[in-house]
Amino acid sequence: MVREAPLIGLEWASSLPLVKRGAESEIRVGEFLGIRAVFKVRVPKAYMHPELDRRLRAQRTLKEAKVMIAASRAGASVPRILAVHPSAGLIVMEFVEGPTLKDLVGADGWEELAVEAGRQLALIHGAGVVHGDYTTSNMIVSGGRLYVIDFGLSDFSSGVEDRAVDVHLLRRAVLSTHPGHAARFMELFMEGYREVAGEAEAERVARRADEIELRGRYVAARSSVWGRVGLG
Repeated sequence: MVREAPLIGLEWASSLPLVKRGAESEIRVGEFLGIRAVFKVRVPKAYMHPELDRRLRAQRTLKEAKVMIAASRAGASVPRILAVHPSAGLIVMEFVEGPTLKDLVGADGWEELAVEAGRQLALIHGAGVVHGDYTTSNMIVSGGRLYVIDFGLSDFSSGVEDRAVDVHLLRRAVLSTHPGHAARFMELFMEGYREVAGEAEAERVARRADEIELRGRYVAARSSVWGRVGLG
């Protein structure tokens, strides 16, 4: 169960140094109870009705905390949650310092990290969770461990389609950022995924990920054809 933390002592989160600003939230870094921490705040949207906006931010904040806890209990390496305040759209979690996996692909030891990325996603999926944005930018290497971060788009699902989307997004991201290593990366990634999820489940997810990629190519090809004849 996720309990809402008292807001006392957390109001000053908005004054902490801003590390990253996204479409949905701000990431700030400071201290919480003597621990270096990340303060993730979902910011209000001026174009929405205030009460609806508050409810949506609370629901999404609570769901993100719940999926992170579920993933952690399944053995995945995720930042430890220190406090949650859904009505303020705030999650406080431990600060994990280190380079992203995106920064390390191609460097010494990257192959084992690719395998570990597969293990971690299989553990997350085994918890009945899909990440929603599983890319090498959302994995941090710290203290010899690979941590998965940013569960803002995550959800509870055990569907093969949703799991395959996680794999497809990773493949697309690696192909974009490290085209020379993409094939080997995904081979090693699936090795790690198979190790945890089992041969049958890994094959099922990989096959569906291939289907998703083919669908994307088909749509792109159709769009290109209609564009050439002046209908796109």
